[in-house]
Formats: sequence, C-alpha cells, structure tokens
Amino acid sequence: MSAVASKLALLDDPSLSLTKKKSDDRCRVDIFHGGGVVSVETDDFAHFARYTRGWSIDLQSCECGPSRIKCFGICTSSVQLAFTEHVPGYCCQGDVPKGTVTLWAPIDPSRVVFHHGHSVDSSDVIVTRSGRGFEVVNRLGSPLLTVAISEALLDRNAAVLWDEPHQVGRTADRLHFSSMIARRAFVDLCQGFLHDLRRRPDLLANPQCASLMEEKLLEKLLLGGAPEPRYTSPPYRHHVARRAYQYMQERIGESLSIRDLCSVTRASYGTLEKGFRETYGMSPLAYLRALRLLRARTALRQPNQETTVTGVAIQFGFLELGRFSVQYHERFGETPSETLHKTRAANPCFSLRASARVIPRAGRMELLLATSSFRGPSRKPALSGV
Repeated sequence: MSAVASKLALLDDPSLSLTKKKSDDRCRVDIFHGGGVVSVETDDFAHFARYTRGWSIDLQSCECGPSRIKCFGICTSSVQLAFTEHVPGYCCQGDVPKGTVTLWAPIDPSRVVFHHGHSVDSSDVIVTRSGRGFEVVNRLGSPLLTVAISEALLDRNAAVLWDEPHQVGRTADRLHFSSMIARRAFVDLCQGFLHDLRRRPDLLANPQCASLMEEKLLEKLLLGGAPEPRYTSPPYRHHVARRAYQYMQERIGESLSIRDLCSVTRASYGTLEKGFRETYGMSPLAYLRALRLLRARTALRQPNQETTVTGVAIQFGFLELGRFSVQYHERFGETPSETLHKTRAANPCFSLRASARVIPRAGRMELLLATSSFRGPSRKPALSGV
C-alpha cells in the first residue's frame, strides 16, 4: 500500500459506508459519503458522455475504424480526477464543468497533444477555466490525466501559496512546471490516488479521505507549477477555424462548400485549412463529414418506428447513399443497416405486440392480432458532451 493509501486507511471507518451502485455493460458507479468512483469502458462516445458530470464535449475520431474509450475517475465535492484513453486519436472541443478550473496532462510525451493550436510542452499542462472553452487535438491517442478543481478552492489555495489568487487559467492556458521531474511528481500523485481508489473505492466512505486528497493534490500542483505567459492568446488562424466550426454546427444538415466556409470566416482556404488542422486535427470538409457521420450514427441508435437508413442519410446531407454506406462502414466498422437492425433487435419497443380489438359481428367478440401502432421514444440526435 502506498503512503497516500496508508494515510487514507488510517481515516477509514467502515461504519460510514453508504454505497449506491449502478451498472450496465462495462460501466460502473459507486457513490459514498466522501465522493464517487466511476469506471467506463465503451465504444460509444454518447454513452461515455452520460458519465461526464457537468461537461460539454464534442468529439471526433481522427481516423476511420471502431473507437474504444476507457476511463476511470473519482469525484469529490471540489475535485474531479480521471485517467482516460481513447483509441484511435481524436479531437474534441467544448466546455468544462461550471465553476471549475480544469487541467489536462498528456501522459505520453512522445505523442504530441495540441490545445488552441499550440503543442503542449513536456513540462506543461493545459489549463481551462469554465466559460472559456477548450479545443484539444490528440491525433496519436496519448492517454490524458484530467483534473477539474473548484475555482473557489483553487483561488483560496493560490492566495496562500502564491500570494496571488485568480492567476491559474486567467493569464494563460498553460501551467508550467519548474522541471519535468516536478510535473512527473504531480502526475504520479494523481495516478497514485486513482490506483488506490480503484482497489479500495470504499476509502471514500469517509469524507476526510476526500479532503486529504484535495489538500495534497493542490499543494503539489501550486508548489510545482506556475502560469506560462507564452500562450496568452491563440493564433489568428485558430479564430478562423473556430468560426468555421460554429458555422458547421449551425448548418449540419446543409450542403456546405469551401466557398461558404471561406466567405463566413473572411479567410483564404489556406489559412482556414491550416488553422483547422492545428485546432481540430483534420481538414474542414473531413471534419464536417466526420461530424455528420457521428450524428447519423446517433440517429440510427435512437430510432423510432419510421426511421430508415435513407431518411437518416438525407437528413445529415448524404445524397449518395452508396458512398454514405461505405464511409459509415470505414468509420464505425459496420454498415448503417446493421446499426439500425441491432438497435431494433435489442429494443423490445420495436417488436410486434399483440393487441385485442373488439369486432361486433353476430353478437360475438373476436380477438385479432395486429401490428401495434406504438412508436418508440423519439429523441433529437445530439453530440454530447468527450
């Protein structure tokens, strides 16, 4: 047992245990007095997003083929700490939980990660305050350590340890550690907490365990790191890419052209494409196609009785149905028809049910088995939000 686990064990009191468990497939949640433990393993990002409390995330894979997401995290009243792996590489954007400052630490330095168009140095971690948004490109799928901390708690500790509150995440979107050793010490501490609580989630039955974890984490962070002023603002082409991205989101079902994107951003295609590749990891049109494919998949996995592959394809701007099927299969490893069939086969709402009708004929009643007109729940396709 590590030193951290030993200290937590001293505070552990089995009489405080209050556990609520929810489980489906490869996902599990354990809730205690001091916090919660979440373990998720899935190939469906929308399913994963259900477990990301307070986050708004739009994620696109950078490569074709099936994806796989593994995440283990812990949550207290003031901190969310998680280790996430996503295969293949991806780009994501959105916003962090309200009232938090969130740190992102790439684990593998050989797999470069970009944020707002800038690469993340081996001695840095990404910093995002809620309301400012993030754009992360992780083309090679480096595992990420994510720490979301209450803004009020972080500012209180920074006021004591730095004598300067309100600095983290406001002056820059990087936190720079004095050395790779100092950054490694912070990452090791966080991974130590995750390792210990994976083995003994019941340690969170005592709220003092959560308080001790928060104290140690903030101390290691603020004594080892400082705001990095080099990245006070992203480059111009990042703003161009972000404007094009917003335009795509607003017109997801329309047939957009390069000319439309250049017109709305008032930039040349060279600037737009370079900015888009730096910010989102792919060209604008490739990103738009990936976004439409993902939303089409969401619609096929949340159908009603009238949903058809042709209707979904047209809804999201795919007029050539053969090409849509090929691109869909390359991206997800199955055809659109297979997705729709599997969803309906697994959902009892779409099976035929017997209903009785009263037929007044010759003074007698006759039961007629008929196809029900029941419709399954219809929901708007949406990207969550990594």
